Amino acid sequence: MGGMSMADLKKRPQWVCFNDQKIPVNPRTGRWASVTEPSDWADAATAWAGRNRLHLPGISFVFTLETGVVGIDLDKCFDEEGKLSDTARQVVDMVNSYTERSPSGRGLHILAIGTIPRSVKTAGFEMYSHGRAFTVTGNVFENRHAIEERPVELEAVFAVFAPAIPAPEPYEPSGQIGSRYGEKALFSAMRIVSMAADGSRNNTLFSEVASLVELVNAGALAREEVERAMTAAAITSGLTLEEASRTVASAFAKVTKARVIPPPRPRYVARMDAV
Repeated sequence: MGGMSMADLKKRPQWVCFNDQKIPVNPRTGRWASVTEPSDWADAATAWAGRNRLHLPGISFVFTLETGVVGIDLDKCFDEEGKLSDTARQVVDMVNSYTERSPSGRGLHILAIGTIPRSVKTAGFEMYSHGRAFTVTGNVFENRHAIEERPVELEAVFAVFAPAIPAPEPYEPSGQIGSRYGEKALFSAMRIVSMAADGSRNNTLFSEVASLVELVNAGALAREEVERAMTAAAITSGLTLEEASRTVASAFAKVTKARVIPPPRPRYVARMDAV
């Protein structure tokens, strides 16, 4: 792919505005923007025009897997005297790619080209390749203007900062799952979620759980079994326990209707006169 400049990045239709709470804003409509809905985005020039028209603080870049840009957020990495922390210095020097001050001036954002297995969010450190937006100030730090290819360096930083994901407990039904129809639907949903690709895992989990909630509401599945089974499948796919639990709970909270359960098929009985 090769490196790119910020000017190259600004041509891509992956920019939004942000408000005082750093929430993404659609530059055309002024409404909240989704970081998973490209129709809410625009190129940087359009986003900047929207920022001026809507009197907003600035613009943000939305990460996608297709673009191949990874963002690192080093929060509050400068002390009161303006000295960069030792940890932040190691990250900045190792990645050695586009680096700028955050809007507060107390943090740094780094952009580099590569891939990471999943998003990382720990105290003072975040790392994303999709599903998030970074504010962009243009206040370049230490003359690091180019967005460089850094696949090995990004993997190394990920290995240091990403918390280990414990292996999920194998799912074993604790008792009666529900009807045969519900049981079949549950195991099918588990298979789909466990094989979901990075970038679609949360959406796939929500969609599959929402479908199962309709069966729970119809009495065809036990809620506890769905929660345990789908959480285990989500962790297998690469989501953290926190992410999986939050998405499962959201699906149960938002789905209220019950699915009509088809009657069981009658068993075939051979007619005596047909033998």
